[in-house]
Amino acid sequence: MKHAYLIMAHNQFDLLEKQLILLDDIRNDIYLHIDKKVKDFDFLYFKNLIKKSNIFFIDRIDVHWGGYSFIKCEMQLLKLSVNKKYDYYHLLSGVDLPLKNQDYIHDFFCRNHGKEFVNFGSDDWINSVKYRVLYYHLLPKYFRLNNPLLNTTQNKIRSVILKTQKLLNIKKNIDSDLKIKAGCNWFSITHEFASYVVNKNDWVKKYFKASLCGDELFLQTILFNSKFNKNTYLQGKGYESCMRLIDWERGDPYTFQNNDFDYLIKSKKLFARKFNYSTDSIVIDNIFNILQKNKNTNITNK
Repeated sequence: MKHAYLIMAHNQFDLLEKQLILLDDIRNDIYLHIDKKVKDFDFLYFKNLIKKSNIFFIDRIDVHWGGYSFIKCEMQLLKLSVNKKYDYYHLLSGVDLPLKNQDYIHDFFCRNHGKEFVNFGSDDWINSVKYRVLYYHLLPKYFRLNNPLLNTTQNKIRSVILKTQKLLNIKKNIDSDLKIKAGCNWFSITHEFASYVVNKNDWVKKYFKASLCGDELFLQTILFNSKFNKNTYLQGKGYESCMRLIDWERGDPYTFQNNDFDYLIKSKKLFARKFNYSTDSIVIDNIFNILQKNKNTNITNK
């Protein structure tokens, strides 16, 4: 089996370095997007860091939280990688880490081959976020600014625009039979479904370009309304369905700390987010060291 790791990174490159070393395997290729806002990224250093995988740097775009640029980046990663027909495509951020070695991960996906690892949120949560795609959201690249005053002002303006649309019943012309779904935007999907998503690029752009945080809705909506939905792994089982360890109870999401090592390494999940090398490097180094030590065995935490 051959896997593609699709990585979106914009900071914490010491952590990214460790992530890439752990993913470096003859069975993997790496597709890396470095946010266009980043200055002086050492592409040559990271290219030479990879010894076994092939690494590809995709064209850089300016990615903004909440905006369509996030979806655009995902689609570019998928579009570039599907040409090589991998068995699985894993979307990770630059502040994620694998929790298992590559033998374990490949064995897991071999045993579950054909399943789509995509998270779906609860029905109540999905109903509360449908407005993100049903209505038009303007100036998405400015949804989150560093200036608190500008943020407050823009939030008020967007709230008025949204209320006006609801009052006048102005909505996007979305097929009434379409079931809108939402969930975690990080996934592991098969080649067949990845190709299906890429072929729906125009549809995605039409309905999600003026959305708010549409990256948490577009893939779930496509999957649920397609023949691939029957292949969803443990649908309705929280983050186990995408095999990510993500904690929204303690944070937004929670950044794992040094004292979380035992919790992380004993988890049955394959990947975890998020980490911060500046504040909690010990837990990162400990995970890195134990996975490097067990790099060529398939029994770690099995």
